[in-house]
Amino acid sequence: MNIRSMKKNNLPKPISILILTLLTAIVWIALNIYRAITMAPSSEVPQTISQPLNPTLNKDSVGKIESAIFFDSSQIPEVTIGASATPEPVTALAPVNTPLPTATASATPVATPVATP
Repeated sequence: MNIRSMKKNNLPKPISILILTLLTAIVWIALNIYRAITMAPSSEVPQTISQPLNPTLNKDSVGKIESAIFFDSSQIPEVTIGASATPEPVTALAPVNTPLPTATASATPVATPVATP
């Protein structure tokens, strides 16, 4: 039997791409299942963290906070927003007119061919 006379059974390119995609998906799913089965269980949460919170407020702590944060009306500046507010004049120096540097023409060396003996 001649090798050239054997007929090759070629699959179309989209079919081979679909087969490779299917194999990749199967391997991916199998590896995720394996990882889920072999993964170590999560550690236990300490009892102090998992206890419920006490919803009542400590009045002494709240009183300390209220007494610590107190602003007198003289400490709060008055803020006005709108057209009635006049901007303060800007006291900046006037720009100084300085001449810009100009390009000057200079002689550039030019290579000249030299005959070699």
